[in-house]
Amino acid sequence: MSLLEDLRVAVDAMTELMNRLLDISQLKSGGITPNAVHFSIDSLIEKVVKGFNGQIRMKGLKLRSVPIRTTVHSDPALLKQILTNLLSNAVKFTEVGGVLVGCRRRGRNLRIEVWDTGFGIPEEKQDLIFDEFYQLDNPAREAHKGQGLGLSIVKDAAKLLGVPIYVRSRPGKGSKFAVEVPLAVSSDNSSGNNQTT
Repeated sequence: MSLLEDLRVAVDAMTELMNRLLDISQLKSGGITPNAVHFSIDSLIEKVVKGFNGQIRMKGLKLRSVPIRTTVHSDPALLKQILTNLLSNAVKFTEVGGVLVGCRRRGRNLRIEVWDTGFGIPEEKQDLIFDEFYQLDNPAREAHKGQGLGLSIVKDAAKLLGVPIYVRSRPGKGSKFAVEVPLAVSSDNSSGNNQTT
């Protein structure tokens, strides 16, 4: 790797770290008040997924989202932050296979799921991964593996929204992370359009 490339990687890592620390600071300080509105979840997922197309191509992975026509009631900016961080982790820790984003209806809620075929997480560490700066298998603190802040941001944003986060994972088999948000009361949630995997 050239000196110029080393510098670029270092600057990118510092910029990402500063942005994530700013996100955490805002979420914890009470400076953000959720603004829940009705909006199309399909549109939001499409925007988030589009932002990872370049990384997916570079790693030779597959990224797929299953279209769904329904409306949720939440804060789109906070939900986008959650999904962006979940997708970032999925892409970062997947070397072979791919990532899938899909939704399932759960009563009056919609569960948005991010599946990957990555390394997987041991059961005894699945609570720890939401702590700030906690990282699996990165003792050297390599910058390209992140800073261990993404899932902490997910936890704080979900707490602010008052919504649950779920994780299911097996080492060597990949992981599934999910967030569950309320469906909009007025949305058309006919059974043919609101369950995907």
